Amino acid sequence: MTIGDKIRYLRTRMGITQGELADLSGIHPVSIRKYETNKMTPQAQQIEKIADALGVSSFAISGIDNNIRLETKGDFMGLLLMLIKTNLLVIKGERGEDDGLIPETVTFEINPFVSQFFNAKVNGTDSNAQSLAFMLKSDDVFKDILKWEKITYGYEKSAAKYGDTNEQSILDVMNEMKDYIEAIEMELQRSGAIPK
Repeated sequence: MTIGDKIRYLRTRMGITQGELADLSGIHPVSIRKYETNKMTPQAQQIEKIADALGVSSFAISGIDNNIRLETKGDFMGLLLMLIKTNLLVIKGERGEDDGLIPETVTFEINPFVSQFFNAKVNGTDSNAQSLAFMLKSDDVFKDILKWEKITYGYEKSAAKYGDTNEQSILDVMNEMKDYIEAIEMELQRSGAIPK
């Protein structure tokens, strides 16, 4: 099925018209029609809006086939960033005076909602997956993730503090910070092949 086929299928299963999907998603009806007839492909932001309107995950529309590969360190970093940003993997640890996580205290845990569906077998013993904590083996990946997390945390603190402002200078700085974080994420994903 194409993306358009999936949108049409899900929309008809809900029993709504293209116009109703347009209203629910905030996307122009002509665009919905073009998506469903494969004359235009929705971007990720439109897929998210349509998925929300249809009550499904964006993966139900865009699929995961060929979207995730793990051949390089950059591929791994991209997957790791996605897992953290979607809150499937949670970074836990104590913060230092500089607002960065103290490396010795950092663990990675599966989101409690997700872990309720899994049990883990550790040395032949069943354990609740929620009680598991993971650490990264690669020091350079670990350091890069901690640097990214510190910058992202600072941005989120600022966004919480100034999120309701209309002051253009603050909005400009926030946009610059967001662009800087996106540039860092792209750079992290450029790294070469995973050493064997």
